[in-house]
Amino acid sequence: MTRFLLATLYAPLSSWGDIAVGESRGSWDRPSRSAILGLVAGALGLTREDQSAHDALDEGYGIAVRADAFGTPLTDYHTTQSVAASIVKRHKPCTRAELLAHEPRETILSQRAYREDGLATIALWHRGGPWDLEYLANTMRRPTFAPYAGRRSNAFGLPLDPLVAEAESLAAAFAQRRVPPAGLESWKPDRRTADGWGREVAHDPCVGFPSGLQPLQRVVRRDASAHRTRWQFADRIVEIGLLPNTPG
Repeated sequence: MTRFLLATLYAPLSSWGDIAVGESRGSWDRPSRSAILGLVAGALGLTREDQSAHDALDEGYGIAVRADAFGTPLTDYHTTQSVAASIVKRHKPCTRAELLAHEPRETILSQRAYREDGLATIALWHRGGPWDLEYLANTMRRPTFAPYAGRRSNAFGLPLDPLVAEAESLAAAFAQRRVPPAGLESWKPDRRTADGWGREVAHDPCVGFPSGLQPLQRVVRRDASAHRTRWQFADRIVEIGLLPNTPG
């Protein structure tokens, strides 16, 4: 039996990062590994400067994401004032007020992607990390820093409701988490994914226990947390599979 930490991530608006190209800020259709680790780090009270603690999180825990409802894509357009990169490099402003004290100013237009009503269930398992799952669950119930769904303005619409459970496989662990969760019982069936409520799972390799999933594919995602302070991310292999079909 393997112990898993299960939690619910639902937000009216969420944004889960993607490779940023120019002024476009995309979003994956489900929570990224770096976003989940950032949420756990915030619950623990870790600052971005504590790189050794972030490394311990990254190396010490496996993560899986069950996509219960991908949500509806939404694009928001932002305009903001800034100054040339050469001015920033020369003066190194510490605040936005200091930044805008310099001339000439320029206007930047950016596009930011969100998901409306995205719902996911996450699972974490221990791979030698310094905190046991019960401790992580307790910090998620009473987090040091307020959790948010990818961007600080994206508040969660339901409690994370962390639960530590034992199961023979990853699939059996997810079976212990109902879909939709309490608070969203009135959701209509059209919010389900194409394969039904919560069947597709993106996960780290299962080492020492079976996944219990029907394998679909392997993809490369740049959402491993390489360096929090410098906002650098690394590629990782993501395995995607389907949970056993259940009625409804």
